[in-house]
Amino acid sequence: MPVPGVNLDEALVSELSALVSRPPAVVLVGAGPGMGKSWLVRRVVAASQRAGMTVSAGCRGLPDGQYVVVRELVDALVEAGCDRERAGGALRALESAERSWSGENEYRVCRAVRGLLVGAVRRIRSAAARQGCEPAVLVVLEDVECADAPSRRVMRYVVERPTDGVALILTYTPDGGPSPLGARLGSAVSGGVHEFRPAPLPQSQVAAWAAEVAGAPPPQRWAESVHQLTGGVPLFVGEVLARLTPEDGDVRQALSRKGMPEVIAAAAVERLARLPVRARRLTAVAALIRGPVAVSLLAQVCALPVGAAEAGLSRAVDAGVMSPAGGGLFTFAPPVLGLAVGAGLPAVDRRRWHGAIARALESQESDAALHELVFHTRAAGDVTASARFAERAAERAVRAGDTAEAIELLQGLLADPALPRRSRAALAGRLGRLALTSLAYVETVALLRAILTDERLPEGVRGELRLHLGLLLSNQAGDGDTGRVELIRAARELRRRPAPAARAMSALALPYWGSCALREHLWWLEQAERTVPGRGDPALLTAVVVNRASVLMEIGDPRAWEAAAALPRDGATPSERQQLVRGYVNLADAAICLGHHAAATDFLARADDLAGCAGPTYARHLAAATGLRLAWATGRWAGLAADAHQHLGEGARSPFGAADAFLVLAQLALTQGEWDEAEEFLRAPGLQPGSGWTGPEFTVGAATRIRLALVRGQLPVALAEATRATALIRGKGVWAWAGELVDAAVEAMLRGGGLRRAGQLLDEFARDIATRDCPFGQAMLAHCRGATATAAGRHDEAAGLHAEAATRLAALSRPYEQARALEAAARCRLAAPVDPARTTAARQLADAAQLFTTLGATWEAARCTRLLRDHGGTPSGRPGRRGYGDRLSPREREVCRLIALGRTNRQIADLLFLSPRTVERHVAGVMRKLGCTARDQVRLPAVD
Repeated sequence: MPVPGVNLDEALVSELSALVSRPPAVVLVGAGPGMGKSWLVRRVVAASQRAGMTVSAGCRGLPDGQYVVVRELVDALVEAGCDRERAGGALRALESAERSWSGENEYRVCRAVRGLLVGAVRRIRSAAARQGCEPAVLVVLEDVECADAPSRRVMRYVVERPTDGVALILTYTPDGGPSPLGARLGSAVSGGVHEFRPAPLPQSQVAAWAAEVAGAPPPQRWAESVHQLTGGVPLFVGEVLARLTPEDGDVRQALSRKGMPEVIAAAAVERLARLPVRARRLTAVAALIRGPVAVSLLAQVCALPVGAAEAGLSRAVDAGVMSPAGGGLFTFAPPVLGLAVGAGLPAVDRRRWHGAIARALESQESDAALHELVFHTRAAGDVTASARFAERAAERAVRAGDTAEAIELLQGLLADPALPRRSRAALAGRLGRLALTSLAYVETVALLRAILTDERLPEGVRGELRLHLGLLLSNQAGDGDTGRVELIRAARELRRRPAPAARAMSALALPYWGSCALREHLWWLEQAERTVPGRGDPALLTAVVVNRASVLMEIGDPRAWEAAAALPRDGATPSERQQLVRGYVNLADAAICLGHHAAATDFLARADDLAGCAGPTYARHLAAATGLRLAWATGRWAGLAADAHQHLGEGARSPFGAADAFLVLAQLALTQGEWDEAEEFLRAPGLQPGSGWTGPEFTVGAATRIRLALVRGQLPVALAEATRATALIRGKGVWAWAGELVDAAVEAMLRGGGLRRAGQLLDEFARDIATRDCPFGQAMLAHCRGATATAAGRHDEAAGLHAEAATRLAALSRPYEQARALEAAARCRLAAPVDPARTTAARQLADAAQLFTTLGATWEAARCTRLLRDHGGTPSGRPGRRGYGDRLSPREREVCRLIALGRTNRQIADLLFLSPRTVERHVAGVMRKLGCTARDQVRLPAVD
């Protein structure tokens, strides 16, 4: 067995080593094959430094006969340096006992072996007398269960009459009865015989072992699979980890592809060899059945009475191949043995038995057996029947709300090249429809692309498959331009099928997708409205209506509210509900950008209610992501970072599905002065430019990049991002969802002295949103006009515009932008020479600092507070200091957080606008209260 770098059971090694270092001692180690008995013994021998002589003998693989193991032990003692004359006496006693067995002759053998051990102790102690130590003799006898009966009796005698200075370690494999040396084993040794049963490895140690082999922690589910499959048996764990890596995917399937490790295959063969023919056949058939095996099913497959089948499986239990699971069920112990047994069958036999199992399952007429019918018919080579059962199983899974299970079923079957073309096209269409509601998309995209290469597909079938492909690419994959190309081709191929054609056209109308101009989207919307039939698939028709409402809301068209109100509150089928969930999420997403946050909250509530009926879907995942953005926009930041991380951990496997969570984390990090962290979050695939996605994730992501570059003093980077992002929105021809982007771009342009350029951008922005229903855009327009007025030296006008923006933003429940507008207004008034303006400025700064503090925007709050103090003001809500005792004060919590993030005192001072000496005092307080002696011991503070 490969010895892992992780500790299998160091505590047990230490305990055994301590026992054998104080002879006389007797230790029995009983465990199943592969449990690490030999490894444990080697570690104990290596750790037993007092042993002056170590003697090892094995009982496995010896010829039949009496006292064979005793002879092996005597020979080993002689090789280790025991007296040859004493050994000769022992061998003569053995020969006498072999020629004529009697109790007296065997007793002579027992005494002769014990005499050899006594002589060995005397010899090594005599040789070591000058060194003042008392070395021991350590005798290791492995696999005692394989020893002949006379040898076992001799060893029992030696164990029960211990020799001073001798430590015995005996290993064996339990068979359910007493130890191989018999029941009621006792010893004159103080404390008696010490027996140990090493336990299987826990999952945590399997994961640690896998991490050492792979060089990185494995996914938790993969480590769980390895542990479950191997039962934690160290030998099997080591072999599986040597053969597979997490990149190989599903552990069972990977072992089938890459082949069973020879050691595991040999273990299966060895255990099967102990069985009679009938039990061996039953075990082989059981190995082809996934999960616990029912005796009744096995009896039916093998044409045996239930009693005979149960007796055969009981023999397999005795041989250590299977174990009872209760209720007439049996399982392989561990399951990897079942895989090895099945893999060892000839291919012809495997196919034949899979067919017999399928026929037996089909005769039960149970929907619960559909998954197994798919598996066994496919393994038997009957892919047509497998496709038939797969469709039924997928329908059942969808009815139960388990879309992921249905998708996995269809993906597995479509990967079989033997599947007939007609069945492949039908299953691919079903898979495409299901995949649109799932986070898993990579495999489906690859399958659809492969199937679409078949030029013999009918045009309508091809168009439907391409429709699914285009929607997957545009949604889950976040590749709007590539998805758009497929959707345009799908609309053309579906010209004789108006309902799915209208579905493709309505998708092409969504302005967030693709980099084309708004007029093209509106043209597709017109085509969809002309093409959609009055009757047809309700889900397709619902999708078209949903997309129309989404288009109007995304561009701020006042007609959107009427279209949204006309949407059904519920659907008659899960497919219709899924379309409605998607629609309400789209509406909420657009409403956030426009500034209609109450409506966004209502839309998300409707989506959540419908999602509870439709089951877990991709749209439901997007609803949660949109909820994160709504929480950011409306200032509900408490716990928001944790929610975003949880969202990512719950399966955001698509770039677009993860984009909102990464974006919110980047925005939070920026407001708290965590600039490196913000940059890392902005590197998420779903936030990268060039994907053909121009929606709010793009505009807000670009705005966050611009602001990050500005706070770092990287003006050229900020200007380049502003130029690129505004050019894309300009090409789109609609600015309704670009309020944050325009604000950040104007700030960058003004920093670079581009007052005229900023004014031109604002004029363009103002013209577009003038006829659109986007109150947030109007509020940001006032704020940006204030910024250009400030740059032009018109401070009174600028202060008024910023104050107007703050009022608008307060009415919209946008506290973060409100605080920024208040701070900007105050800075304008601080430039005025008159006291009333300065008094107003102090009040606005105090209000801004309070808003930032309440939100948790600590870096922004510190900036406002410092400015307020520089002008003689006092932050609101702080009449005096309070004592915190041994708890961290709010300021100390901020310092603690920055220390934990690796910031230096100088960086902390810059981020919190404090003096270096003040920071030193806070750092000392944090270290003292937390009991830390070094900065790297400081951890992120828990939320109170």
